[in-house]
Amino acid sequence: MIALFASLALGPGGVAPPPAVIIATPRGEAVVPVVVVGGVPRIASARLAAPLGLLARLEGARATVTLGTLEFRFEIGSPFASVGDVVYALVAPPLLLRDTLLLPLPWLTDALPRAAGGRYRWIAGAARLEELPADSLADSVAVTPVAAVTPAVATPPPLAPPNPLTGLRRSYTVVVDPGHGGRDPGNPGRFLPTGQTEKDVTLQIGRLLRAELVRRGIIVRMTRTTDTLIALGDRGPMCRKDCDLFVSIHLNSMPKGRRQGVPNGVETYFLSDAKTEDQRRVAQMENDAIRFETATAVATGDVGFILRDLQQNEYLRESARLADLVQQQVAGIHPGDNRGVQQAGLHVLSTAGRPAILVEAGFATNKSDGSFLSTALGQRKIAHAVADGIVAYLLEYERKSGAVAGAGR
Repeated sequence: MIALFASLALGPGGVAPPPAVIIATPRGEAVVPVVVVGGVPRIASARLAAPLGLLARLEGARATVTLGTLEFRFEIGSPFASVGDVVYALVAPPLLLRDTLLLPLPWLTDALPRAAGGRYRWIAGAARLEELPADSLADSVAVTPVAAVTPAVATPPPLAPPNPLTGLRRSYTVVVDPGHGGRDPGNPGRFLPTGQTEKDVTLQIGRLLRAELVRRGIIVRMTRTTDTLIALGDRGPMCRKDCDLFVSIHLNSMPKGRRQGVPNGVETYFLSDAKTEDQRRVAQMENDAIRFETATAVATGDVGFILRDLQQNEYLRESARLADLVQQQVAGIHPGDNRGVQQAGLHVLSTAGRPAILVEAGFATNKSDGSFLSTALGQRKIAHAVADGIVAYLLEYERKSGAVAGAGR
């Protein structure tokens, strides 16, 4: 599963991770900070360049870390490191954040000392990695040729045969979030059938999306399956443990005015600072749902503070890519404009612990969009297109994480 290990907040040995580690070599000592991203302790490779002489090279979804004669190879998103024919299991995959390679702490504390055949020694109680002097290695019983080191895992976990409908080889869980509900009707829908509002259409699309994803072998959890109110702050957290993606379904609308019925089409959002007035309008419209809740302890203003948190930023790149693939598919079947991928401070996305998007499936204030959104055929087309985008993203993820190569394809 995507980010399967991202909830592991413990360091080596099952204890709380240290705030920093000490790198001690014959050339001196250095203190290197440890950052916790997605619940996993990690170290920036750049911080190890000076104390260890480490060199990191990025090539697409692959990273190579060279330390002396050792060359570690990583796949971004895959929790393994290989040296020659030896593969080491890590608690979590390496991450690439703003062109910075973050390595899981156990690579430094376990994989490196084992691969180096006794050249390095990790002292857990002191959070200290020591490089032994060259003249002491000959007498060390820990010296073992690299090729003879017993790998933690000889090969990555076996993959299932490709799903005949999707080609996916792994199991995935998606949380589908039909927007609004209960006493929160969403937008009233000027061109929706009498008696229907946004909450009704999003639930219908959400149910169809669930059915289509299940048909394709993907596990689905719904934030709501009936006309009930779920707090904004409770929706995202449903996609943390044992979850891969969060997809929220909404309808767009324009405020009253002479241009109310003009804007049309579909757009897909991921969490980031709003850059345009229209993006801020959508954020305000969707975040305003919190007024229907009895408890309003969560602020709904600027999300700059969220974006400065590395644990949220971890999935920013992946959310943007998921939004792009879903937008391509839905725009292809939608009668309205392709309004593209957008970004805004949407509270419902800020609490998800995985890649998360919000699909504005059309304008209920536009006559053509409203007619499309009101029909069973239109709702089914939207659901199938969103499912197509999700599967495209998961297939791309499997290629990047080495699933296809690992399966011999």
